[in-house]
Order: sequence, then structure tokens, then C-alpha cells
Amino acid sequence: MRSSAQRLLVSILLLLPPGPAAGAILPARPCIEGTFIQYQDWMMSMDAAAWRCELDAMRGAGIDLVIIQWLEHENKRFIPTDSTACDPTRVILEYADEHGMRVFIGLSTIDRWHERITYPRYLDRAATQSLRLADKAWARYGRHPSFAGWYIPQELRYYDFRPEYVSQLRAFLRRQSDHCSAISGGKPVSIAPTLAQSPSPEAFRKLFADILSGSGVEILILQDGVGANRQEEHMDSNVIPHFRAMREVCREAGIELWSDIEIFRHRTRGSGREPASIERILMQIDAESPFVSAFVMFDFFHYMSPCRGDAQKKLYEDYRGATREGE
Repeated sequence: MRSSAQRLLVSILLLLPPGPAAGAILPARPCIEGTFIQYQDWMMSMDAAAWRCELDAMRGAGIDLVIIQWLEHENKRFIPTDSTACDPTRVILEYADEHGMRVFIGLSTIDRWHERITYPRYLDRAATQSLRLADKAWARYGRHPSFAGWYIPQELRYYDFRPEYVSQLRAFLRRQSDHCSAISGGKPVSIAPTLAQSPSPEAFRKLFADILSGSGVEILILQDGVGANRQEEHMDSNVIPHFRAMREVCREAGIELWSDIEIFRHRTRGSGREPASIERILMQIDAESPFVSAFVMFDFFHYMSPCRGDAQKKLYEDYRGATREGE
């Protein structure tokens, strides 16, 4: 009987075009070129030297894109009000300016925002809050040449929405996309939906085709769910079909499709998460690469940074060895 890994390999091979002739040079495996940074309270106490250490390590792994997930989350604000305090976003942008990196700036969200989508006026208030934050972020950080784009942090997922709610979500994205693009001279706007709760690739495709058409979004970074939803055993039956469906949607809407590779796994003992194995991460890249034009990870800081601990350092070294980045 075939193992799950063998079944996955067979399914991937069937999706790929015929192999090259004997003696041909095979293309290199795509590398992960970006990472999210999810600000948390304790990270605001890091000084500039600690942030530069993290960024040095990112560059060592070939990362040249940083997506700051949010500048506001729940009731927490990650733009310092004290002028003498370290502003991590400014440190990241200054470092990126010096080293030819790109930075996307995320706006405002709350954890359970999707439960309020059908509430009257919720999306209008949420968009208004993000537009004010976008204005503040552009005034504070817009002079940096590495400021390359925007990120709307509400993570869309499948729901059996009535048409009026789909229209409201589309308008919610369009309002932010138009505003962010206008104030920044056309910098692209990105989102990162999740395939969680989708009953089928076809239902997923239909919903997102309706939401994204006319949304103004230019980059869609699809979360692969392999870490959060324990999908490593279902790559061929669930993850790959959903990436194929989203590729169709993005092509029709003129949107660039990237993958958000989850580089963590649930702990085998106890609660929480830990770095995934390099073998699983390479499996994710190989499975998803036929459908996307770029890869980012969630996230380097917590699960691959050699500054964080031995497990993260091992994954960092394994990844560098597998991709030969940084040599």
C-alpha cells in the first residue's frame, strides 16, 4: 500500500507537464522570497540592534520581502507614541532601504472580524479605521523607497454568504484598495485568504470569483493551511485542488497569486506550535509551485529565525542547505 507521501508525489507528477529531454538542465526549486512579521506586544521592547539581527538572518535565507501583518490589532497599536521609543517598522524600512528589500505595510484588524461581517455598518467602520491608519502610515513611512505595497489583514475565508454580503465584502476591499493606491502613487494592495472551512474547491472558486472581481486587490497570498489545519496528509486531495481553483479565479480577475507557506506544525506533545521539518516545507513548495508566482512564509520570526532558539536555528540551517541561499 502506498504511503501518503508516495500518493502525494504521484499526484504532483500527474499535474506537471512532460519532463525535459535527457541531459536538459532542470529548473531550480523556487525559494521563499518573503515573510510575514506579526507584531505582538513583547516584540515592541526589542531595540534596533535586535531587529537588524533578525533582518540579517532573513537576508541570509534569501528573503527580500517583509510583510508587516498589521499596525493595529484588537486594541493594540504598533506605532509608538513616544518619540524616543524604537519604532520597529521604521527600523525595518531603513534596513530595507539599505539592502534593496521591499516592505508591505499592513493595516488594522481584530481576531473575530468575520463574525461581524453581517452586522450593520461593521465593514464601513472597519474600513474607515484602516483608511485613517493608512494615511498615518503613509505620512510617517512613505518617504522610504522600500515601502512597496499594502496589506489588508482581514483574512477572508469561505462562508455561504448571501449575495448582498458578498457585495459588501467586495466594496470593503475596493474602498481600501482605492485609497491606499491613491495616496501612495499606485502601490499594490494584497490580501491573504485561507482555504479553511471550504466545502469544495468549486464552492471556494465561485465565492472568491464573486468577491475579487472589481475588488481592486492586485496580489492574493493564499494561506496553504498545512500548519494550522494539519493538511500535510491532504495535500493532494485538498490543498492542491484549492490552489488550482484560486489560480483560475486570479487569472480571470487579473490578480497575481502567491502562496503563504505555513512553516510550523502543532507540537506532538503539549500545546502550541513549533518549526516544521525541512522535508515538509520542501514538499509544500513542490506541490504549490505549479500554481503561484511567488512564495512567502508564516513566519520567519517565530519559526525559522536563528535568534529564537535551537529548533528555529536548525530549520534555518536546513533551509539554507536545501536552497543554497546565502552562500
